[in-house]
Amino acid sequence: MAAIVVLAAACGTGETSAPVRNFDIPDTVALGQLPEPLSNIDSLPAPPTTPAATAAPTTEPAPEPVAGAIADSVIGSRVLLIGDAVMASTAPRNDGTMCEVLTSFGWTVEIAAEPGRFIEFGDDVLDERLERSDGASWDVAGVMLGNQFDGDLAAFAQRLDGLLQRLSPRPTIVYTLSEVDDDTPAINEIIRALPDSFRNVVVVDWAAATEADPELLVDQDRPQLTEQGSEVLVLYTAAALGKTLAGEQGVPGECIPAVFADDSAIVL
Repeated sequence: MAAIVVLAAACGTGETSAPVRNFDIPDTVALGQLPEPLSNIDSLPAPPTTPAATAAPTTEPAPEPVAGAIADSVIGSRVLLIGDAVMASTAPRNDGTMCEVLTSFGWTVEIAAEPGRFIEFGDDVLDERLERSDGASWDVAGVMLGNQFDGDLAAFAQRLDGLLQRLSPRPTIVYTLSEVDDDTPAINEIIRALPDSFRNVVVVDWAAATEADPELLVDQDRPQLTEQGSEVLVLYTAAALGKTLAGEQGVPGECIPAVFADDSAIVL
């Protein structure tokens, strides 16, 4: 697979100075094989969608299932991304391009991601950041946790359910995990079933994406991404979110300095 290039310079203008890798994302939660690169950022794929849910996790009115770009389902443009080492690789402090690309799509972004964090980290982030100091609310969230796992599948499922209840009813992206060990398929089974209970959840099947080319995208020794893998994850996130109205008009968002930015943990 050819080298993946940074999108930031092209996103706001519709022009490209280098090839941009694009992905054929079908209209299900499973993401397909990675095709040849296209040349225009405006050709970003349609985002993955979730099937209709049969139940809602709270007593609040059930939100409509997210059937297209998340930008079409929200009024605001503030997104909080929560994760471990994999999401942290996309942060500016690690030379990741998540903020650059998403802000050029009109989103205001905070990445709360640190290596070596287990599922409990999600609640730590929400305790600190769910209510923002400026009084504004998050319009969208993303969760990528589980790469660090203690082996208790029931406890993981319970924690993830609680985390999503706290985030509901805002649209929330939940990513499956690269299947690099024996525990991950069971975790992914839990994640793929989430839209049955949470109408607001969009599952991005990162496991399927990395399975297509694991040696290029995933560090084979640790639950982390290669540089190319980090850039592909940014592309999938941008596709799921889509452009905000401001982004369509060329008005960028803001990259909020991270409150959770401790990279000192040793990732095994």
